[in-house]
Order: sequence, then structure tokens, then C-alpha cells
Amino acid sequence: MQRLSTLLLPTLLLAPFAAAQKVTEVEPNDTPATAMPILPGQHIAATYTAAAPTDDDWFSFTLAAPGQVHLQASAGGTLSLGLSRDNRIAIYDAGGTTRLAWNDGSVGTMASCGVTLPAGSYTAVVNLKSGAVADYGLDFYVLPVTPIDTVEGPEPNDSTGTPTAFTLGDVIEGELTSAADVDFWQFTLTGRGYVVAATYDDGGVPQLDNLALRFHQETAPGVWTPLGTGVATNAASHRVTTLAHPNLLSAGTYAIAVTAGSATAGSLAWDYVKTGKYSLRTNLVDLQGTSTIPEGPEPNDNTATPAGAFNLGDDLLGSTTGSTGNGIDWYLFAITAPTTIVAMAEGVAPTPLAGSSLRLWDSTGTVSLASASGSSSSHARLVFTIERAGLYFLQISGPTTMVSGDYLLHTGGCPPIYVSSSTRQEPASTNGCIGSNSLRPLLGNLNGETPAFGSTFLTRIERTIPNSFAAAFLGFSNTLALGAIPLPITLDFGLPDSLGNPTPCAARVDPVVWVLVLTDAAGNGEYSFQFPYVTGDIGLKIFQQALCFDPTLNGFGFSVTNDASYVLGDRPF
Repeated sequence: MQRLSTLLLPTLLLAPFAAAQKVTEVEPNDTPATAMPILPGQHIAATYTAAAPTDDDWFSFTLAAPGQVHLQASAGGTLSLGLSRDNRIAIYDAGGTTRLAWNDGSVGTMASCGVTLPAGSYTAVVNLKSGAVADYGLDFYVLPVTPIDTVEGPEPNDSTGTPTAFTLGDVIEGELTSAADVDFWQFTLTGRGYVVAATYDDGGVPQLDNLALRFHQETAPGVWTPLGTGVATNAASHRVTTLAHPNLLSAGTYAIAVTAGSATAGSLAWDYVKTGKYSLRTNLVDLQGTSTIPEGPEPNDNTATPAGAFNLGDDLLGSTTGSTGNGIDWYLFAITAPTTIVAMAEGVAPTPLAGSSLRLWDSTGTVSLASASGSSSSHARLVFTIERAGLYFLQISGPTTMVSGDYLLHTGGCPPIYVSSSTRQEPASTNGCIGSNSLRPLLGNLNGETPAFGSTFLTRIERTIPNSFAAAFLGFSNTLALGAIPLPITLDFGLPDSLGNPTPCAARVDPVVWVLVLTDAAGNGEYSFQFPYVTGDIGLKIFQQALCFDPTLNGFGFSVTNDASYVLGDRPF
């Protein structure tokens, strides 16, 4: 924790330096020849000057060394009135003639394009796919290259040829040379497990623009049977993060099949050719049952008296009488780093449970992080990436009050193949106090703006006193301040709400780092900062809030914004 705050201090205290990373688009830049030069780490404030699809904004950049390049659009406007437009992004060679990668989605209508490139010079274009003239933001940042562990073997390597063998945990790279090409990637399990895999931006160029994935099992020598009900694909992207198998895998030989995706053809320069290079990140969650933990005495349906404590990899043996009261069993476990957890039960003697539901809770037992619902005849499978080290609770129950029986709950975990950058703003209507202008000050970020490593992350403060200032503060906790004082703390009160109740101006974040934010004539301001790529900071959660100068409001002289939080990730969506 201290390391990151040390990194933050120079950036946050030198607000002009941080703001310098935000630059304004230079027009005209509607051709490769007039492309605007940009640098890694910059946030470009840009504008579509014509309605879709006639406006193209071109940019150019140079890499001194290989890197995983990312261009991500965000909305323009204000928090109160955001300007979101459907857009898309493509990366070209230096002359703007050969398309190397493109993407139409991943953050809603805000496009995100990423690919691994060698050193050299390149151009990129951002296009307004639909909608009217609007402002938008563009984040440009470069992450370290992810090494490729295994490359595709000789063709044919599909179900009728020799699949490429790899070890789970590898990053693999292949290429579809035609829309009919199929690549099989083979792996072997020696016991029960769950396999996680996803396509991302680790492969080379030209990048495969659309693909589909599916698990297969070798049911006889050379005979492959598909698992699940269909392929996993993304109709607007090469990124597929939804690959899953319906049940836990037992010992045997399996493969991941890579085929062309389901995207419609499109038209130049935004056409899906469905050929090119791709990569997959993979990992295995071993579910062998290191130990068997028997259920403790009832009642064990709460944080105070859980059914037992376990380590991921253990099996939990117990009984449930349904979906309420003592039928719900809570188990406690801890993780020390970001972890992808997997849990799935089976019925065991003497009275096998026919179906089950699962839920994951935070350390307080009040915030549900994930859930998975089964049926009267099927067991739920919970797969979830926890970003923060700490204590957590895993809950199992029958799917309804009528389903009961004995269970063996298999658990496991592995390092995540990525951690998604994410942001969350609590509504100002619930925890911002009303200022002397009769408005609750608002803190947050625009759609598509995420705290990706190396990018300039913008936070806005709005609805404050014009031509004044706010003091934003960041910390690592929203439960304790200075290690001992419970949060929130009421500092004073704002104007009454519609029911006549004074609104509390409450501090909800432990203040570790402060930054001065100036507001304009509309009462709006923003501040920016960067997070250097540090592997140990992946999954770190940071909280923020702001005090807004308001001298006539109360004796304290400030109103208080809502609070927000975000997670530092190595995937920007």
C-alpha cells in the first residue's frame, strides 16, 4: 500500500504536471497524412466535427520498443450530461494503408482497441460509427509485452489432424489463415479441475478481428466431442472472455477449438475478414480436494458462527435443508492476492443433494460479490475473480426451500488471467450533502474512462461553487480513517433535503493523498493522475471523495461529494 501512495504523491501534489497529460486534438487530422502525433500516457480531448460516419480522426505514434498498445475512447460532456457516441478504432502501419488491428466494442459504445506491436511508427483512426457531432476522450497507453509460451503447430491441427499440445497456464498464439481454418489446442488433466481461458491483446499482427472458442473432449482416440451448447464469441470484438464448460472437468484429454466468429461481414474499412493472429491466456483451477472440511454445528448461516474455515482447494462436506435459515451454510476463507475462485458441489450419501445455489460475500457478510443459481436437479457453478486480498465467505444452500440433502462442495483458485479495471460511484443523492447552491456536488468519471496502468485517468467534480476550489482526497479504506476511526464521519450539515432533513456532510474515505482542484465558472473541475505498471498493484482498490469550498454553507465551510472507488487492472474493460 505504501509503495503506491509514494508513487501517487508526486503526481497528485503537482496538479499542473498531471493535467499536462491531457492534450487537445489538433484539426485537421482526417487523413493519415495529417495525423496528430500522440505520446503514450496522453488523454486526448477530441471532437467529431461531422455526423457519422463521415468524420475520421487520425493519430500517429512511435514505439521505441515492442509494447502492448491500447487506444480507448471515453465519453465527452459532463457527468450530469455525458455525450456517448458509438465509435470504433483501427490501428494501421505508418502510411495508414495496411490495417493491423481494429475493434468495434468492449466498453459499450466506447471502443477499445489493443494489440501487441514491434518497435516502429504507426497510425490509428477513431471513427464515429453512429450519432451526431460530439466531444469524446481518447486514452493512449502502452503496457509491457506478455510473452508467448506456445505457438501453433503445423497444419492440419484441427480435429482431423494433430492438435497443438500446450500446458495450462501458457499464453498461446496461433493464426487463422482463412475463414474456414480451425485450430485445436490440446491439454490433459490428471484429475478434477476447471479451465479458464480468454482471448486478449497479446498476439501479433495482423490481428484476427473476430473468432469463436469452444471446449472439446477426446472421447475416443481422434474423436472429439464438443462441450456445452455453443461457441463463445463476441460479435463486435476479437476479445472473448466468456469461454466456459458446463461442469467441472474430470481426468482426460481436452482441446480448445478456435474458429472464425459470428460477426457479419461489414464494409471497408470496417469489415471482418476473420483471418489473422490471435492469442489466448489460459490457467487451471485444480479441484482435487486437498482436505475435506466437515460442516460445523448449526447455526452456521452467518459471519459470527460459520460452518468452518477452509483453504481454496479443500472440499467442504455438509448438509442443507433448503434455501433459508439453518439450511444455508457459510464457510470462511482467505486470499493473499488477486484470485480467480471456482466452486461447485455434488450430492453425496446418505441423502445426495440434487441441486444447489452458491453466493460469495465480503468479509462483513453484507456485500454480495457474486452468485450462481442451480435448480432442483442441477448444481450451480461459481467462477469469480476477487481483486483484493482479505477474508471472504462462501455460502451454499439448496436452490429452494424444498431441496435439501448432503453435499460435497469442491473449491479451488488460481491467479487470474487478467484483472479488469473498474470504477464505481455512489449516488450523490445518498451520500453527498446539499451545498449553498441547492445542489449536491458530484464526483465521478465519464463512461469508458478506466484506471488502466499507464493511462491518464480523469476524475471530475461538478455542481460546486463557481470559480472556487475543491480538495479531493484518495485512500485505501472506506471503513477506517487513520487506522482507528470508523467511517463515515459527519463533519457538518448541508442544506435540508425535500423532506426538510439536514443533509450530513460525511467523510467516507481515509485521506492518504490530497489534491487541489480548481472549479470553473460552471462549478466544474477535474484532476488526473497515472499509475505506473507494477505487477503487485494489480487489483488494488482505491477510494476517493472531495471537500468543496462553500464558506456560507456551515461552520465547517465545505460541502462534501459522493464517494467513488476504482480497481487498478491489467485489462481496461
